[in-house]
Amino acid sequence: MRVQGIITQWHFVAGSHEEIVLARQEWENASERFGAVDGHGGFRLPAPGLPNARIAPRRNPRTSQPDPVPTSERPAMTESAAPVVRRDDARHRYEILVAGEVAGFTAYRDHDGRRVFYHTVVEDAYAGQGLAGQLVTHALTEVRDNGGRVVPVCPYVKKFLTKHEEYADLADPVTPEILQWVRTLDEN
Repeated sequence: MRVQGIITQWHFVAGSHEEIVLARQEWENASERFGAVDGHGGFRLPAPGLPNARIAPRRNPRTSQPDPVPTSERPAMTESAAPVVRRDDARHRYEILVAGEVAGFTAYRDHDGRRVFYHTVVEDAYAGQGLAGQLVTHALTEVRDNGGRVVPVCPYVKKFLTKHEEYADLADPVTPEILQWVRTLDEN
């Protein structure tokens, strides 16, 4: 089998969608494949759910590898297709839409008066257009406007906060209690 590219999802790296599915299952079943962290007596952080579509290879923009989604097949970002962010309370997430299609989302749950962001994804067809940044900017601005606080469990949101100091004052630390609570979300 020839690997066409590297596929990533959360902290899993593989050569195919099926390998990602298997890795996630093994992680959730506490397989010895992932080992243990010496001195860590805590729980295992739950892996986020898989997307509703096959996971496709991503390309490294610093190389000359071909784009897995040709530019001609990408949804055009025209003025009429300007991204729109909306909050979907029923699904506990902010979504970014391009031409009416959900291009990505950042998932949250409210806990003890704080909005806990725990997963952010942008579909591969929309990668490289700055949509994740627009999405998280909108979400954090809304939290600020409502006088709220955030807990950045999601690695993307956490990194965003380190790069955008204007939002750093919103963040509360990620505690073991919060991580344990997030873990229960997949169990419900």
